[in-house]
Amino acid sequence: MLRKHIKIALILLLFAVPFLIYGIYLNSTRVHLLSRGNYFFDLTRNRADIEQIALVFPNQKSIHIEKKDNFWRIKEANNYYTAFSKINALVALIRNTVIYRADNFHSKEEALFQNALKIISTDASGKIVDEATIAPLKEGNKYYYALRNNDGFIYQLAGNFDLSSHVMDWVQMPLFTFNINHVKRIKADNFEVYRRFENENFKDVQTSTEYTHLQKLLDNFWYLTADEIQQISQIDLSAFSKVNHFDITLFNGIIYQIDLYTQNQTYWITVKLNREGLINKTSLQQIKENSLLFDGWIFKINHDKGINLAEFIL
Repeated sequence: MLRKHIKIALILLLFAVPFLIYGIYLNSTRVHLLSRGNYFFDLTRNRADIEQIALVFPNQKSIHIEKKDNFWRIKEANNYYTAFSKINALVALIRNTVIYRADNFHSKEEALFQNALKIISTDASGKIVDEATIAPLKEGNKYYYALRNNDGFIYQLAGNFDLSSHVMDWVQMPLFTFNINHVKRIKADNFEVYRRFENENFKDVQTSTEYTHLQKLLDNFWYLTADEIQQISQIDLSAFSKVNHFDITLFNGIIYQIDLYTQNQTYWITVKLNREGLINKTSLQQIKENSLLFDGWIFKINHDKGINLAEFIL
């Protein structure tokens, strides 16, 4: 009798196993089909109250992009403004990254994520909305492997997660975009030159002597970027020595008032925007928008350029 029951059980098991395997296959296929084409950061992209996006890199560096006063700022750069192009690209990446494939995650796949990037979004209350782990793109692979919110799946993503871990790559730069063709007048502590038209040589205000080598000076401002940024309110400016001042007036009427400081063989600048006479609405708007990037900030600049600006003479 017992043997009969065992035989029946074995027969039932033989019938059940194929159905079980087929069910697992269907479930796996269903997960794949349901996930493919869906947005990976779906929780983040559907929230209007995201206040922080943290990028945690395998080299132990972190970049926290935080929304303050309706502006995105970089915490590690003393809350200076995030580069418009960078935040737009990051938001687009988060909004548009789609899932190519989803499979059950197995412990043997943990090695894929040894040097992974983490992207963590947080809402206004400080609660994590999405926590994603993105593995480095392997040579020959078209898709990134990723984990999300400990949901038990490993994803393949279409996107570009080659993000910089250098903080200053994320701030709004350069400080200046004007070149010699834009400049009408330059006033420094030890000289003042001007011209009426951009194709003319600069002339000394006092002697009308013409100068042709102002390009060397202006090259130091052309697309100048900061190596470090501090809030003036958080430093002792009296510990810095002021070594030069420049008023650079552009043909559009905008004046850049630049003070050059030195401290312990480093060079720093502060910038204020002003205007001369009547200027058009576009220039006025430019002053208004760009003043936010200068008012209350001091910028550490390249050492060699700092020396050139400090020692420049006609």
